[in-house]
Amino acid sequence: MNSKSLLVLFLFLIWGSGSTYWYVCRIKGFCKQTQVQVPVTDAKKSTQQVSEKKIKHSLLYFLQNKPKPVINDTLQWQADVKSLSQLQSEGKKLHIKGPYYAGESNPTDFDNLGLARAEALKKMLSGTIADSLIETQGKLIDTSNGTLPDYIEYDKNWIKWVVNNDFVKEQDQKTILYFPYNSTKEIRSKAILSYINEVISKMKSHPELNILIVGHTDNIGNDTSNKLLGLKRANRIKNLLIQKGIDINRIITKSEGKNKPIADNTTPEGRQKNRRVEISYIKK
Repeated sequence: MNSKSLLVLFLFLIWGSGSTYWYVCRIKGFCKQTQVQVPVTDAKKSTQQVSEKKIKHSLLYFLQNKPKPVINDTLQWQADVKSLSQLQSEGKKLHIKGPYYAGESNPTDFDNLGLARAEALKKMLSGTIADSLIETQGKLIDTSNGTLPDYIEYDKNWIKWVVNNDFVKEQDQKTILYFPYNSTKEIRSKAILSYINEVISKMKSHPELNILIVGHTDNIGNDTSNKLLGLKRANRIKNLLIQKGIDINRIITKSEGKNKPIADNTTPEGRQKNRRVEISYIKK
């Protein structure tokens, strides 16, 4: 066979291969790669493993049903404790909330697992901050979705210094200022004035907040006089804020008179607690 015949044969083979590929693969689609199907259970398992690896806990967290916290970063925890100790001041106490879910089992002698967790944190701080300055309580965390998580991340706002003395008691949603009997005039208590300065500072740094001031009295006197007395006490606090530059439109005052006691009016101590003003913040 001469060279010319070989060339024709070679070109024919190339043309035949190309035509076959075009018809089988492009037109009929028989050359598509098959995909390997991963079983659904294996896929879920793989996804769960990846999710578990991506969990990044906060500085402190609690495992389900366990009272003692897990510390992620010991050096950072020591630094935070040092910062807490430096914030101590007269008339304040360190308030610790221990989180817990309603469905958790409580292996301790405390009333709830949250209180046990708060006490565990108190013990960790006792070498730096005096026990007499630390208050503890449990904080129930909502699980409305019906599932019980394996852990609870700790919120740093659950450990904080609050005002707590004979004249001022700072609580979760409000602060109580106690007044002497029948008093509405000048406020001379250093503790109250110091707290008012904190309120002013917060109002100036958070323009989105308004403030609600509610006056209360004991049960001595008639309804009308007590209603007026409670309002005068609320307005006294209002005037202090206005004098320090807080816009009057951001301040709401009202009086409950003797209608909402928080203690027994049959004792001097109870009546003292009922003579009060309650302060709370509300968003505009």
